[in-house]
Amino acid sequence: MATIKDVSRLANVSISTVSRVINNTAQVAPEKREAVLAAMKELNFRPNSFAQALVSKRSNCIGVLVGDLCGGPFFAQMMRGMERVIDRANKFTIVMSGNHAEARERHAIQALLQRQCDALILHSMALPDAELIELARGDTPIIFINRLVPGLESQCVWFDNRGGGSTACQLLIDKGHRNIAFVTSDDDAFVDGRQRMQGYRDALERGGITYDETLVGRAYADEQGGYVAMGELLARGVTFSAVLGFNDAMVAGAISCLLEHGIQIPGQVSVVGFDDIPYARYTYPKLTTVRYPIEQMGERAAELALALLDGRDCEQWVRKFAPELVIRESVS
Repeated sequence: MATIKDVSRLANVSISTVSRVINNTAQVAPEKREAVLAAMKELNFRPNSFAQALVSKRSNCIGVLVGDLCGGPFFAQMMRGMERVIDRANKFTIVMSGNHAEARERHAIQALLQRQCDALILHSMALPDAELIELARGDTPIIFINRLVPGLESQCVWFDNRGGGSTACQLLIDKGHRNIAFVTSDDDAFVDGRQRMQGYRDALERGGITYDETLVGRAYADEQGGYVAMGELLARGVTFSAVLGFNDAMVAGAISCLLEHGIQIPGQVSVVGFDDIPYARYTYPKLTTVRYPIEQMGERAAELALALLDGRDCEQWVRKFAPELVIRESVS
């Protein structure tokens, strides 16, 4: 493997000149810069990123905490948006997962800080506000995605979950449904779940419909959980003509359970999801859902992180994203 000394010798310049070219820390004569770059290319020399970080005080890495690296398309879409922006800035992304667990999130954040990431983008659901506020007081710029931390609104990118739940339920009410079931997360600490539930209840109240706990099925917020939650609703024998889901994954499981019981969609039961993940448009019937613009939110979080890092003004940038109803075929 070529070293900086090999580059120096081939380019016929001093080691300090090679270092200045690599780190872009001082003026170098154009002919010497070209000689160094040519030597680096010929020798396939790759600068030591850790050494560069010591000189420049930057690692050129943005640390990202996600909920689950295997959590389906949601985090993949979020990361695609972030990486699009970070790549354009000639920086790299280091990703760790927190699995929505307090100890795991705390460990992952500390690991990213120890690796001298220039800025952090955190999808933290488990850590308390007070701990996140303390983190934000440090020297490393931090952006929080999919969460609104009181007092740190300028460093947050978040979604109107309550409005989304209300919009989805209102569609069903407008279509004439009165008995509307809701399959949702069984984790009471999950903020998104509480907010979407509140939106569901808001719409029921506006429509003069009494909230009925027996119409709510709770389980883990994935496909299997949706199947289980719907099975419990059917076992209770409650009457419903429509189902609202915490997310599209739960709805996919709920639909599978309904079809297994010979219940037609939307002929007998209408269904509305939440998130608009890619397969929502390929299910049968194609799923009516609430679009969660997580890819655009990922882009904005990365843009904010880079702006904070460079001291650029971003006060007027949008941080709160609104729900959008996507009408397809699963509602009648």
